[in-house]
Amino acid sequence: MTRILKKISIAAFIVAILGTLYYLLSLQYPFHWNVVPMDYLKMYYLGLMMTLKISLMSIVFSFVIGVIGGIMKVSKSETLRDLAGVYVTFFRNIPLLVVILLVYYGVGTIFDFPRFWAAVIALSTFEGAYMIEIIRAGIQSIPKEQFETAEALGLSARERFFDIILPQAFRNALPSLTGQFISLIKDSSLASVIAINELTQRGTQVATMALASFESYITIAAIYFSLTYTLSLISSKLERRLAIP
Repeated sequence: MTRILKKISIAAFIVAILGTLYYLLSLQYPFHWNVVPMDYLKMYYLGLMMTLKISLMSIVFSFVIGVIGGIMKVSKSETLRDLAGVYVTFFRNIPLLVVILLVYYGVGTIFDFPRFWAAVIALSTFEGAYMIEIIRAGIQSIPKEQFETAEALGLSARERFFDIILPQAFRNALPSLTGQFISLIKDSSLASVIAINELTQRGTQVATMALASFESYITIAAIYFSLTYTLSLISSKLERRLAIP
């Protein structure tokens, strides 16, 4: 009960701060909520669907990169460890915006793929570098005794990793993975720089057409918050379900 009251108090405090800021802003800027979002609801919906499409595909591909790279990072092969290390170092030291521009205006012009796939490839390769480190940490969090026991039982390397080690690694890494998935959803807004009509781009269009910048950007901020907060709630429930008694 005390924990619930504490959460309610924190939520009330945040609402009070935001309400105060909104009131102070309304003294200088006349809000027109009768225009946004109802008159442009379809545009927000289409933008949201594109954001979800880009995000979900990028999450799948970056997770695959993370699993493969994470296994390489803990491999006995020095070559594989070095390859994964170079990949991680490269993408973790370049801004995502630059990666998107390089993929679309560089690689994209060579292979002639559409801007949608340029965004997915850029997000997947960039976020994959962080996924690799998360999966690597998850694998290394497993006690060495389990590796030795699995090997003593005569299990193959594939069986050891996919049947014993990786399921536990995913469970241990779930909070970090969720944080990275949330970051990816927010980072997908940068796809607007290559004129993809995702949520941020649609919100900008609405702001221009309706002459209601604050209303439109507040609306898309609320949508992003709803997406990421829902994902964090699902992750929390999953963590409790997978927790070892």
